[in-house]
Amino acid sequence: MKAEDFAGAARLTAERYGMDLSRPLALVSGGPDSVALLRVLLELGGEPAVLHVDHGLRGDESREDAEFVRALCERLGVSYEVRRLQLAEGPNLQERARDERYRLAEEVADGLGLRTIAAGHTADDVAETVLMNLARGAGLRGLSGIPPVRGRLVRPLIERTRPEVLEYLEGIGQPYRTDPTNLTGKYARNRVRLEVLPILEELHPGAARNLARGAALAREDLEALEGLADEVLQRRGGEVVLPLEELSALPPALRRYTVRRAFSTLLPDAPPPGSALVEAVLDLTSAGEGTRTLDLPGGVVASARAGEEISLYPAEEPTGEEMELEVGETVFGGWRILAREVSRYDARDASRAEVAYLGHSKGPYRVRLAREGDIIRPLGLGGTKKVLRAMMDRKVPRDLRRRTPIVVGEGGEVAWIFLGELGEGFKVDEATERVLRVEVARIS
Repeated sequence: MKAEDFAGAARLTAERYGMDLSRPLALVSGGPDSVALLRVLLELGGEPAVLHVDHGLRGDESREDAEFVRALCERLGVSYEVRRLQLAEGPNLQERARDERYRLAEEVADGLGLRTIAAGHTADDVAETVLMNLARGAGLRGLSGIPPVRGRLVRPLIERTRPEVLEYLEGIGQPYRTDPTNLTGKYARNRVRLEVLPILEELHPGAARNLARGAALAREDLEALEGLADEVLQRRGGEVVLPLEELSALPPALRRYTVRRAFSTLLPDAPPPGSALVEAVLDLTSAGEGTRTLDLPGGVVASARAGEEISLYPAEEPTGEEMELEVGETVFGGWRILAREVSRYDARDASRAEVAYLGHSKGPYRVRLAREGDIIRPLGLGGTKKVLRAMMDRKVPRDLRRRTPIVVGEGGEVAWIFLGELGEGFKVDEATERVLRVEVARIS
């Protein structure tokens, strides 16, 4: 492939996936893929800045890589920055190095005001990833390989093969560095690259490109399925809710994608849960009534409630924070609260669960989450009742009771449970001179 054809093909990839290559931060290790990336960005008229990350794992060779990138950038008139990491030997070294590299890239890009980060992954990288994920028993997401675009990270060489990269560099007379650790069988990916892919190329010429093309088709299928899953998801404050009636109407495969999509809505940068955890979430509904919960990775809780819904939400413990309930709009614990003084009591309006009318003189009022031991004197019932018990009687799911706000009066007595009971001592009627109307809604 001629040099101009190689750069033109990268331009088409950028246009196909909406990549902005005008002012990217290019991740350049000094290896052939990243050096080709830098040269292509310049050939396409971009004004890249370069980040080289020295992982400090290969002694003098690491320093020589950094020097090579420095000299290359100075020769090409490109601004560059070198960052050094200190990574201890141990399990998952390559994954830890990758995560730190991307973290630094985000930091540097933010500092330079650059919206795009460009990496030099090729079709061979996609093929290697697909084969490794397939061997692990991955589903459609794993078979979709490496996406061309993820957030601000773009990969304009993702449809080019490694032989094409080497041919391009040879054609423009551009040297590059070779990492000897990539030529050993120490890491699983290296063995796929050095042993498995060559055999597949021998059996089926073009195997790497074909695997990458298959990954692109899988990615399109995944996007279609996730679009269908999005139609079921509902946001409710900090929760992502799956109504069971709608979820049960879906084919089994789409139910699983819906659970994964709900998780990714909360933690978009985290890998979605595996098949066993997804099935465990769906199995929470098998008990019917009541509330069952399951802890998921990343501090997420899945809760099946009363045979009506599955909810995923962050697992942070309820805080003891209190907030003054002032006239106007305030936000607390995933709720929007609108309080205003009104001239009269409206019985029909007051019958709505999301509305409470309170005697203004019993304030100042505060809002906090319900606690063990809270007591309310429910309006018109006589006697007292524990707040958490009142919620249970209203079939508030167990995991939501300590996450539900209440309004307390000046002395700490419970005046109102959101969407629930009103305290006897705070009732108002037509004779009440100053009336505070409070309306609440979950933030979606």
